[in-house]
Amino acid sequence: MRKTLVAKVVGIAAAIPMLVLATTGSAHAASGITWTQRATDHCLMWHHNSDGSNWLSGDNICWNDGHKQGVKWDDSQSGLENQTGEYWTEKVNGTGVCLTAYWAPSGSNTAPAYLEPCSGPANYYEQWKEVWVGNGFQLVNRMTGWCLDANGSGSVYTTACDPNHNNKYQIWY
Repeated sequence: MRKTLVAKVVGIAAAIPMLVLATTGSAHAASGITWTQRATDHCLMWHHNSDGSNWLSGDNICWNDGHKQGVKWDDSQSGLENQTGEYWTEKVNGTGVCLTAYWAPSGSNTAPAYLEPCSGPANYYEQWKEVWVGNGFQLVNRMTGWCLDANGSGSVYTTACDPNHNNKYQIWY
């Protein structure tokens, strides 16, 4: 009886840290991750053109067959300008190309999000805060304070973050 009780206590003690990790709201560094939009279940895609340019889209459903070319990202905190521990770079998997956003053109309520070679160190325009909102993350650009957003047509851009988290186009998982 005592042996069984000890085994149960040890099992529970081992499970608690796993439960805490599974329910925490912070993200973690990872390689080969995907970002899927809550509203459409489409992946944040990167595309590489033959001329060397890169572009983003959010119009493709994530594949389930293990073929993830174009949807893998490296989530990292290494090499950031003025690291505070709360920002990340979103790099195209295995490359030095970063998800970047700049200010909106005058009078516009959207700003471009695109890919460019990562700076060394990664500047504020290339840094993203991953804010857990209960059913995914808002990806907030460090410099602009705007969220990564996309529409049903696959355009990817940034807009002012929805403080109530009702805009599912701004939620990524």
